[in-house]
Amino acid sequence: MASHEQIPVLMLFYESRSEGLDVFEQLKKESPSIASYLSVNARNNPEVAKTFKVIEVPTFLLLKNGKECWRHTGMITLDVLKSNLSLLEPINKEAFI
Repeated sequence: MASHEQIPVLMLFYESRSEGLDVFEQLKKESPSIASYLSVNARNNPEVAKTFKVIEVPTFLLLKNGKECWRHTGMITLDVLKSNLSLLEPINKEAFI
């Protein structure tokens, strides 16, 4: 049986709209096929934040096959976020074009 890679999941933990949500939503709109997107309000979901060891917000996490493979805490520009994500496989790099 051939192995099947799961679609990566990009998560954003935030507490207010100014904490990365705009960049996250813009990437989701521009590149919907690179990952599944999940935004989590850390204040409203403290147990989820604790499970992923999120201490500060905003925190971006990328999960591949259920395992964390990239993390960024703090503000990030859309271009830097795209650049970091395009380095990871098996993300479809053509989705960024």
